[in-house]
Amino acid sequence: MPVRHLDFYTSQKNLISIQPLSILKDIRLGIDGNVWLKKIVSMAASEQYLAGIGGTPSCMRKVIEKELEGFKAASIHPLFVFSGLALIRKDKPYVNDDAKIAKRNAAWDAVNSGKMELALSSWSTSYVHLPDLIHLVFRILKENNIDYIRAPYGAGAQLVYLERNPKQIIHAVFAGSELLMFDVDRVITSIDFVKQTFSVISKKAVLQDLMLSDDQFLDLCILAGFDHCPTFPPLSAEGAFAFKSIHELLQQHRTGFNAVKAYADSPQVKSNYVDLFCRTRCAMRHQPILTDEGHIEPMNVAQAPSDIHEFIGYRLPEEVYYYISRGIITEATLNTMLCGYSAEFSPLCNGETMEYRTFLTTDIMKMKAQTLALMKAQLHSAYDRKISIVYWFEGNSAPEHVIKADSAPVSVEAISHWKSGKQSVEKELKKTGIASPDFSFCLRLVANASDASATVLADSAEKPAALSTLADVQTRHLSKLLQLRSFITSSHAPSPYGKAVLDAFKGQPSASTEFQDPLVIALELVRASLLTSRPYSHNYTKKQVLSDEVATKAVRLIARTTSLISARFTGVKSWAGPLSRDLLAFNSINKVLTRNLRHLGEALLLEMLLVNECQKEALDFTELATHLPFAHEPSTVQGILVKEYLETLTLNAANNNTLNKDQAVQQVEEHIGATSLSSLTHSVKEELQRGFVFWSIVCEAVKSLGASNAISKEAAQEFVEANNWVKSRKI
Repeated sequence: MPVRHLDFYTSQKNLISIQPLSILKDIRLGIDGNVWLKKIVSMAASEQYLAGIGGTPSCMRKVIEKELEGFKAASIHPLFVFSGLALIRKDKPYVNDDAKIAKRNAAWDAVNSGKMELALSSWSTSYVHLPDLIHLVFRILKENNIDYIRAPYGAGAQLVYLERNPKQIIHAVFAGSELLMFDVDRVITSIDFVKQTFSVISKKAVLQDLMLSDDQFLDLCILAGFDHCPTFPPLSAEGAFAFKSIHELLQQHRTGFNAVKAYADSPQVKSNYVDLFCRTRCAMRHQPILTDEGHIEPMNVAQAPSDIHEFIGYRLPEEVYYYISRGIITEATLNTMLCGYSAEFSPLCNGETMEYRTFLTTDIMKMKAQTLALMKAQLHSAYDRKISIVYWFEGNSAPEHVIKADSAPVSVEAISHWKSGKQSVEKELKKTGIASPDFSFCLRLVANASDASATVLADSAEKPAALSTLADVQTRHLSKLLQLRSFITSSHAPSPYGKAVLDAFKGQPSASTEFQDPLVIALELVRASLLTSRPYSHNYTKKQVLSDEVATKAVRLIARTTSLISARFTGVKSWAGPLSRDLLAFNSINKVLTRNLRHLGEALLLEMLLVNECQKEALDFTELATHLPFAHEPSTVQGILVKEYLETLTLNAANNNTLNKDQAVQQVEEHIGATSLSSLTHSVKEELQRGFVFWSIVCEAVKSLGASNAISKEAAQEFVEANNWVKSRKI
């Protein structure tokens, strides 16, 4: 967040200058990616339904591409800098979502009462978690040949270094007003491509107006409160806080440290606030940056203290910071490892089902154990520390849940016996006609027992040659990921789950490329007994729509399954149609699984790079990063469309009002409304057809699992019964 009330102060004092955009022509503009991304999300704020359907904003790609067109038209050359690791907190994370949960419940009560305007006002606050968008953002920037990096820590410090660099890597900075805490002359805080203007704040003007020195201004901002430090407690009351009161306090005591010490005995001041103030101040002066020579060093290195680990944690190898900068690994897992805590906050559905909570404390915890084991495998023993998880539903007084390394279902050591097989990856890619390796491709390479055994490296064998092509690295990475998730065995043959993936696409080879990630997700959820026709412990549908229990179970299972794929949106208008909180509860499970599989894949790739399994000088790391799996999280819309269609068809038949399929589709279109229809790239009929194709693929995979006794007969039978019921109803 920005410095509290600083924007209001600069606006009130007319310290913001409006300039013509033409001034910025032909400059290289450094952009704080996080500040810019918040702007993008706010520009897509018309998607008020997002909190009710989950997923990512459907308008986001269009908004980003329009922004990039604006830069191009103005002849501005952007360099986006995104924040990396967080500064270390010494206290246990505070996880209290009571206010959010109450607000969401109020919104859903309004939905159930038909008061959509009231619900949308409750959802007006953005529920988008920016780190979940970063993979899609990187992919869009890469596709448009736009330069971007991730800073080792804060984007602000990195931008200041780039601007101050004698090589003039960038000429100006677009960021939030909080960048004024650093040694900068001015900050561009907004750009309006319609009006062809930009807003800029001069730090000199701000200091003159406040009559403060540069050091005093930094103290003022820290005491006012921002991302890394809360507002000074004696002056933090909501509604009563004024920037002026902090200013007066600083004028009285001359320095922030003096002001904090003067209140040290006050019951309002937490015992650790003095320490937090000092660490924050040091962080703003000496935050590590990535130099143009590829080294990591503190800002103002000559004056930096010897104990900066107090606010950044133990220093990581420079190679790791470089991979952060290229987007190979995002900050979530590294932050967990450095601070010793992982916090789980409530999902959009509020996470009230026992199934969701059990999934977090069992399967997801085991996946986190795998991820952390991969992270720690090649790092110093100092990182081999206790890691605990805190959950929103247990309260802050609950005991910590320690992630135990031995809980990982497949160990790091088990995936270390890979070498190149008999088949050439590039030749096989050309033969199959796919652009890059995917899960099915990797499984086909080892489907034959002889081919599988050829990839097993004996314990006594010499270390194999490093992988030299992008395709080889991607294939090895996906194969190891499949082994970690038990789709490939220790002998490198497909397990029953791996065979299920191969069997699923035999009848639908053309759908293979589109449905790789969703199918793996589906099978993970089948294994966890979460993709099922049974209702969850907390059922939000108080009265069943269909009176027939067989139909109800079939629709529930098919809708859950098809909601694993994304509906295709135009990116111009937003969904404003029917909602389903029960599907949102399933979507929350899908979301947490997708996110943790993504983190596992990142950690695995990092481990491969650190052990020199790849010829690094031959790789385009941004290309490698943007092709990592599980980058997208679907909304519930595809499942809602299928659910609406099947219920419409079945209800009319039950009332002796027989509709043909096209008539049922027409009724669905009338129900979801013109706005939602115009938000879809394809017709409702085409989306339904696509949903049923994916349903058939999953049914084939489950049939394969049932035949190999990898799942219970009851679990397999649920899909058989649902498929038999829907056969005559498919489009």
